[in-house]
Amino acid sequence: MDPRETLAQLFASWRQGDALRAAAHFAPDGIYAEAGRAPLMGRDEIVAHFTRFFRDGPRWRFEVDELLVEGGQAAVFYRFLIAREGGEWTQRRGCAFVRFESGAVAEWREYEA
Repeated sequence: MDPRETLAQLFASWRQGDALRAAAHFAPDGIYAEAGRAPLMGRDEIVAHFTRFFRDGPRWRFEVDELLVEGGQAAVFYRFLIAREGGEWTQRRGCAFVRFESGAVAEWREYEA
């Protein structure tokens, strides 16, 4: 699978709240690092994190504004939105640098704008 398709399927699994399917797009020893947090190492930690967030986290959206792919790397410019009480949405902008190996995400590293 090429990087664009891998990312499209990863984003779709996030929207569906499917932690197992989302984590399956990462290499077994993949790294997932949200901005300002310690990196998660390996698929088991990644699926546990996604499971907790999808189950216990707030209502949210992840919107991709721009996607740049070159070979086995990508830059994802995004907005992460969270629903607040009263129906308001707050957002933060960020960028994730993504590295692929054998069609899977080897590393996802986020930076806030």
